[in-house]
Amino acid sequence: MHRVVAAGAFVVHVLFVGFTVIGGFVAWLMPWVFIPHLAAAAWGGRMAATDAACPLSRLEDWGREGAGRPRMNERGFIAHYFEDRIYPSRLARRVEVVVATVILGSWLGFAVR
Repeated sequence: MHRVVAAGAFVVHVLFVGFTVIGGFVAWLMPWVFIPHLAAAAWGGRMAATDAACPLSRLEDWGREGAGRPRMNERGFIAHYFEDRIYPSRLARRVEVVVATVILGSWLGFAVR
């Protein structure tokens, strides 16, 4: 059961992060998506700007521990799965700025479309 919880939390996290990054572009085709994307981007921005614990990270850690696996990086999901795998951890702040710029650009495109 713990493995299922950990895997489920991982999948939801990946979908949420993906939606947070590209949801503004999806709103160009389906305008009703803009409001949920605004909420997702606000949550993602809050998580990036603070040391708040993400409920999905806590859930995944609970499942990982129960399945006998180590906890994720103490800084959370992004640090654990993306930093030093997709980009160097020393560039984390720059990547956050690029992602924020992509999101704001998608909103600008949504506004002028």
